[in-house]
Amino acid sequence: MQISAYPSGIELQLTACAIPQIQEAERLRRSAHTFFSCVLLWLTSQACVAHRARTAAGLLLVLSCLLVLTGCGATSQQRVLYQASGIQVGLMTDLSTNEDATPPVKNRHPADLTPKEIRSLIGSLEVSGWSGTLVGLFSAPQPKPVFTEAELAALAEPLAAAFHEATPRERIFFTIQNPTAPYETDRTSGNLFFRDDYLHVVLTDHYAFLQADPGGGEKRDPRDTKGMKLWVVGPAPAASVPDEKEPHWNAFEKVHISLKPVEVLTAQRVPQAATGSSRPQVALPAAGQPALKADNAATNATESVNDLRLQLRELTNANLDLRAQLKEQSSTIEKLKAEFEGLRNEKKLGTSQPSSGPKSSRKQATP
Repeated sequence: MQISAYPSGIELQLTACAIPQIQEAERLRRSAHTFFSCVLLWLTSQACVAHRARTAAGLLLVLSCLLVLTGCGATSQQRVLYQASGIQVGLMTDLSTNEDATPPVKNRHPADLTPKEIRSLIGSLEVSGWSGTLVGLFSAPQPKPVFTEAELAALAEPLAAAFHEATPRERIFFTIQNPTAPYETDRTSGNLFFRDDYLHVVLTDHYAFLQADPGGGEKRDPRDTKGMKLWVVGPAPAASVPDEKEPHWNAFEKVHISLKPVEVLTAQRVPQAATGSSRPQVALPAAGQPALKADNAATNATESVNDLRLQLRELTNANLDLRAQLKEQSSTIEKLKAEFEGLRNEKKLGTSQPSSGPKSSRKQATP
């Protein structure tokens, strides 16, 4: 049997039928490949767009964070101008100011005050509080000076220089270590600023009142003001600030008081006798203090004045008694001196008479 080298008719028919099917399959394959390529390209482009959007959003988020951090940095910006012997004085940003408001809210800085005037203003402040115990809740507050005489002398010049350098958007801050316990965390700290006709004083801590121990190694809540209240001693009055001029106090500025420097300095220059009032000047509470506290302070001040008068009267009487006793002692000493001289003269005379007698007797016996 001989196999022919040429295809038969059946093979030609099968080949003719298969070629279009193969070509159609190839065309479909190419179309599918093109479709998938387009889909892949579209998905890639969308992914790029989404990536770019995420990138842009990330950049915006980073920029926002930077702006927020920059703003936060501005809130805590401080400049230390003086530091010595546990005392710091400097300038800090005042967030309650707003130059874009109508009218603008800004501080009256720089302010030209002498160290003597600064000492008179802050020397009229007193503070009361308790030291982290329940005893203070049931006992009347006993005000004490915010600054000691040594602290007033050390703060006067640095505060005057800081007020001269401050801008309308800054406050003056101060920090004082406890001289008896410099390693304790309790400090006398606060800030001052002039606005309109008022001097505003904020006290954030005082080393005379120990912080409460929250236990468990936790730190003290900075909003814990230890029950502190600021007071003003006479003749300086505490100012009543109108609502439209009251600064915006935050949660950490609960202990504050306002003064009118002109009234305070004028009242301190005028003697009390010239006021025509015999009533003693008493401590006045800050605005918003309970009236009961003011009555208690007035009563305590009156009792203190009476006690001082009684002590002065007793000292005067004691001085007079001492003078009388001194006079008596002087006369007694003079008498004793006279008696001593008389006894000494008698002794001399007594010793000289016996010695002359024997001598004369012996001279008579010799012949």
